[in-house]
Amino acid sequence: MPYVIAAIIAVTSAIVIMLTRFEVDDSSIKEELTRMGVMVSMVDGFVNTYIESGESISDVNFEVLDTNGVLLSNATVTGTGNGAILTLPNSTVTWQLIPNINDSSSYKLLVNMTGNAVLLARGAFSESFVGREYCENDLFGTFETNTNSFDDKGTSSTDDDDFVNSGSGSRDDAIFACIVFK
Repeated sequence: MPYVIAAIIAVTSAIVIMLTRFEVDDSSIKEELTRMGVMVSMVDGFVNTYIESGESISDVNFEVLDTNGVLLSNATVTGTGNGAILTLPNSTVTWQLIPNINDSSSYKLLVNMTGNAVLLARGAFSESFVGREYCENDLFGTFETNTNSFDDKGTSSTDDDDFVNSGSGSRDDAIFACIVFK
């Protein structure tokens, strides 16, 4: 009987340890970061296609790209105007695209990885890696780690829409903005 009780205690202890100390294994985070690299390149490719078709970067957003048939047919766009948010197939990462009000030769991209449990589990690392490796190195952009929300300024004009820190933006919230210059 003591052996049965000891075995039950051991199994219970092992389960508690496993459930409270679970960390995402390295292969999962590597896979998700690789997927993020592909998605960053894809989103930039959408913008490049739009610009190369003779359109202006000053009015680019995901609603416009969707209307012009630039996005994948199975991509989901919710919202309108600069508030439009893109979700790519088989992904929980959301993207928001607006023209940069401070520089007409660039656009801003807000990347929200909070829906992806693997990336969120290592939020600081994921945010820093994707921002530095893909935004700065691959797209030659500027990485803004504390930016975490869209502010439409409450006006009907889209000329003053911007991404801002709503007060809770941090280096580990798995949300960042990337300014990409064309």
